[in-house]
Amino acid sequence: MENNVGFDMEKCGALISRLRKQAGYTQAGLAQRLGISYQAVSSWERGASMPDIGKLRDLAAALNTTVDHILSGDAYEAPAVPAVQFEKETPAQMPAIVPEAAQREEPRQEEPEQEETQQEEPEQKEPEQEETAREETGKGGRKQRYDLTTLISLAPFMDQETLDRAALELASGPELKSLPGLAPFVSSKVLGEIVRQNAGSLPTGTLAALAPFLEKDVLEELALRSEDEGNEKRMIALAPFLPGKEVGRLFKKLKLKLGGFVRAFEDEKPASSQGDGSDLTEGDVDALIDGADSEDIPRLARMFAGRLDERLCGKLIDACEEEEIPRLAREISHRLSHDLVTRLIDACDDEAMAKLASEIRDMVDTEQINRMIGACDEEQIPRLAAALEGRLDSGNISRLIDACDEDALEGLTGVILPLIDCGHIDRLIDAWDSEELVSLWALVGDKASDENVAHMLDACDSDCLAELAMAMGERLSPRQVREVFEKLM
Repeated sequence: MENNVGFDMEKCGALISRLRKQAGYTQAGLAQRLGISYQAVSSWERGASMPDIGKLRDLAAALNTTVDHILSGDAYEAPAVPAVQFEKETPAQMPAIVPEAAQREEPRQEEPEQEETQQEEPEQKEPEQEETAREETGKGGRKQRYDLTTLISLAPFMDQETLDRAALELASGPELKSLPGLAPFVSSKVLGEIVRQNAGSLPTGTLAALAPFLEKDVLEELALRSEDEGNEKRMIALAPFLPGKEVGRLFKKLKLKLGGFVRAFEDEKPASSQGDGSDLTEGDVDALIDGADSEDIPRLARMFAGRLDERLCGKLIDACEEEEIPRLAREISHRLSHDLVTRLIDACDDEAMAKLASEIRDMVDTEQINRMIGACDEEQIPRLAAALEGRLDSGNISRLIDACDEDALEGLTGVILPLIDCGHIDRLIDAWDSEELVSLWALVGDKASDENVAHMLDACDSDCLAELAMAMGERLSPRQVREVFEKLM
């Protein structure tokens, strides 16, 4: 099957978020209609996963669009949807949205009484309320009863108006670092207003994470501002989310900014509508990679996804920040050779090795797995083992045990349990703290040989020996029971 290099999970997620809000659903409401958890909807909108193929048609119907539009990730050109698509909804689907409608109607029945109460209370309690407000108000005149992190946790269940109002109140100053977590929930208009008000203080990484959720006019305004300020870092971060003409202008501007040694376009044509830089020469692409900040290399890789070759992938790996190697691996996965996989492993931060493993697990051989184990932070070994599930052999298992931090051994043992043999159990006995061998027996007892039993008894701390012997029970021979008794005496 041909690889669709233009497919972008972040853009698809942002489009699903935009269409959901236009259709009037909360994440919880859409999840109820589709018969799934709201966490699944959240995962789609963050670009962490895509809907199962069996759910795409129902999702398109709920969002008044087509499956092709969702997969395109194009937020600006929604297709006309034939009415027949929505006539196929079954009665069983409809009750899912009734509770939300009922919740909207209930307050209206009590509005006169609420309005009367609201008119009377200020006259009676205004001084007290003002004092309370002063006590609750923090820096900047904003009440500090909850923060943006709290709002994000409640967002899947809030109506749009309340959520937007709270976001405008909270999104400022130090709170801005959490803003990407709110982007799938808040309306595009409000998100654009927040970004416009705080563009000068938003880190480039935060702005790039928000870009898939922003309206076209906001993105273009930010791009123009970045050009005026000569901010190459932001120009590169925004480029993948702009229409082709805007991308072409940014490319041209970037080339003029990056040292003046890159010649102008041979033809006065904008970059392609796919934003793949197809009108740039090989030297242009090299210059852009050389001029980009290392943390922006994964986004630059996405920009050039359609024209990457072995040499360019290697150049991207060399230029990338070690913590960002897993993200880069995801962007260039369609072009990875055996040698490039090895280069990714060697370039990756030891604490990020488990993340890299999840991106390249189907491409690595036994030697490369051992290379990853040797380079991985010892506390991250259980996560690495979990990421490589199904690819590990007996030799890999032994290396994982030897490389694991003592405090993380229990987690590793649980991950590799289906694959271990008696030899691995002996290695685990030697690696585990002698005072914790009772816990090890609880995990591996069913797989342990008589030799493993004897080894564990010899290695066990005397303070825990009685407890271990009772746990082993019938697995002990009469001779071993006598030996345990003598040690305890």
